[in-house]
Amino acid sequence: MSSCLNPVALKEGALRELESKTPHESLVAAKNDGHAKRKPIRCGLTIHPGTGCPLQCTYCYIYDMGFGTHPTPYPLRGEQLVAALLYNKYFYPTKWGTYLAFGSVTEPLLPPIVSRTLEYLKAISKHLGNPCQIATKMPVNDETLDELASLKGLKLSVLVTVTSLHQYRFLEPKAPDPYLRLDAINRLQKRGFIPFLFLRPVLPGLSEEEVDDIVNEAKAAGAYGIVASALRLSPRILKGLMKRGVKAEILERHVKAVAREGFTYVEEGDVLALIRRRALEKGLVFLKRACCASTVAQYLSGTEEAACPNLCFLSRRACDASCPSRCRFKAKGEPRHLDAEQTIMALLQSSRFRIEIREGTVHVKVKAGSPREGLKLKAWISSYLLRRRVLISYAG
Repeated sequence: MSSCLNPVALKEGALRELESKTPHESLVAAKNDGHAKRKPIRCGLTIHPGTGCPLQCTYCYIYDMGFGTHPTPYPLRGEQLVAALLYNKYFYPTKWGTYLAFGSVTEPLLPPIVSRTLEYLKAISKHLGNPCQIATKMPVNDETLDELASLKGLKLSVLVTVTSLHQYRFLEPKAPDPYLRLDAINRLQKRGFIPFLFLRPVLPGLSEEEVDDIVNEAKAAGAYGIVASALRLSPRILKGLMKRGVKAEILERHVKAVAREGFTYVEEGDVLALIRRRALEKGLVFLKRACCASTVAQYLSGTEEAACPNLCFLSRRACDASCPSRCRFKAKGEPRHLDAEQTIMALLQSSRFRIEIREGTVHVKVKAGSPREGLKLKAWISSYLLRRRVLISYAG
């Protein structure tokens, strides 16, 4: 495969081009920004189009992180964000590069934030082409929907969050009505998106009746599937949920862990199993990770070799059999989407190595005289880009 399709080579070229036409002070701000330093988490590298959120959902963890209720657009402009990403040692462009996740420390479609979100998406589409995902509780107006649909350089994954239909006024006192969010799913689906209902967090003690209602409404709205994920519990969140009557006896089991660690993840296996069962009965896909929904969007839009870059599919517990992407199956063979040898050569900046691919694992033996520095990071990046486990060892 031509090296022009190599994300490593493309990253270097894109950065040189951007540096040649961007003011020095803008580049300095980009290089010093958090986007230039963060490592991707499970759902991808988090993109902050703003900080703070006025919705004040009881289960939201951003207030424990020091963010407030006043939403403020992020100071970087679109081209600066692109530069910051290109300065990030963990980031690589193209659809085979780093997944980008909007919605970490703000609501990306809030009126004060949405223009910055769109600006960032347009810049990423123009310069980088990475898979992007938005998680939102906001209804999507026609103007925003038109803008999102115009982004031809990337296939956008959209998660629409609904946590409760019966108790949302207690749990999400300032968030939009969940039926307006369900309408957003319907409108997104009609415009060619592959929206998922994001059941995050799954609250302890969620009743069978409410699970049925949520799944039925998701199906009726046109969701392709449901992503369900665990509650992150902190002392503040614990207190707020108990105050609002969320199954105190269930939450109390986690008090000691919260006191010891500062937070803990609460995953109710029985409730997740019920959600999965009901989703499959309705013909919906069930996923436990947001990254999987992004991969599904890529796969269903024609990228046949799409697979989750964080290799979550190596864990049978994380990767659900209902997912159409079949990442685990694809990862058993040799990479077809990128040339493994060219990719690793670009990362190592050396041709002094040999590759063996056995049962989906890429074994790289670096020969004597080659640089030893940074092999662990280069193995991680290779795994991310090749969608395979890559093991690099020094042969001499």
